[in-house]
Amino acid sequence: MPFPSARIALFACALACSGGSGGALAAVHVVTANPDMTFTPATLTIHQYDIVRFVNGGGLHNVRADDGSFVCALDCNLHTAPSAQPWQVSRQFNRLGTLGYYCEQHGDTSSGMRGTIIVIDRVFVDGFDSAGD
Repeated sequence: MPFPSARIALFACALACSGGSGGALAAVHVVTANPDMTFTPATLTIHQYDIVRFVNGGGLHNVRADDGSFVCALDCNLHTAPSAQPWQVSRQFNRLGTLGYYCEQHGDTSSGMRGTIIVIDRVFVDGFDSAGD
């Protein structure tokens, strides 16, 4: 086992090489907007800095965050209205917490076609798993 100062130096190097944002560890998760007016999965728990790819699996859909932080369909800039085209968009989630989202055609902030993303801190989940190593 390396000396404590060597372990600190290795950790500092790993943190600097990853940009400090955890981006090197980011995973991509897929949420599908379905023809039956549901999102699959309806609830998704991810780590901070992970990416969610929203995919239109059929039907007239878009995805809008409850807090207004994004509205996406064909893209997240100009073409955000519900679309029946086979679109897919990706969003990175940097903020911890719970964020609801919905399809503007079939839901709203409290009912209908909606889902939830729960963003948790990777350190508190993964950081303690190897503490005894």
